[in-house]
Amino acid sequence: MWPTIRNLGVFQALWFLLVLGGDTYVVIAIAWALLHLMRFASSHERFYLPIYAALGLIMDGLLTASGVLHFSTTFMPLWLVALWGIFPTTLHHGLRWCWGSHLWLIPLSGAGAAATYVGGARLADLTLPLGILPTILILTLCWIGYFALVRLITSAKA
Repeated sequence: MWPTIRNLGVFQALWFLLVLGGDTYVVIAIAWALLHLMRFASSHERFYLPIYAALGLIMDGLLTASGVLHFSTTFMPLWLVALWGIFPTTLHHGLRWCWGSHLWLIPLSGAGAAATYVGGARLADLTLPLGILPTILILTLCWIGYFALVRLITSAKA
């Protein structure tokens, strides 16, 4: 239980640091990702973490390019890239309960993940040009797809 609490607690603390502090805390996020890879990740997880991060970066890149998300910078901000470097560290630890037989958790997790963007938009350099409700609907669908794909990839290795 403590490893789960540690994993989710560190992620949540880093989420706040990156969203509130922007690029200032990217080095801390990188340090956590490296520590996680060296100390807590299995060899299987070490292989898949970059894939999960790349999928998330592609998703947010497409959402930005299509105008669902907007940042004041030309490119995706470094703090968001760092978030995608640390979020996958939760998938086989703090969020591993999502990958069992409880498929109903995937849409619920998608809605929860979408809500973090609304919170991020209130705290960080992120605007939601389409408005809150359309953005939440789009993000929820995207995150359901992300979680379903991660579950499929995770199940395929078994």
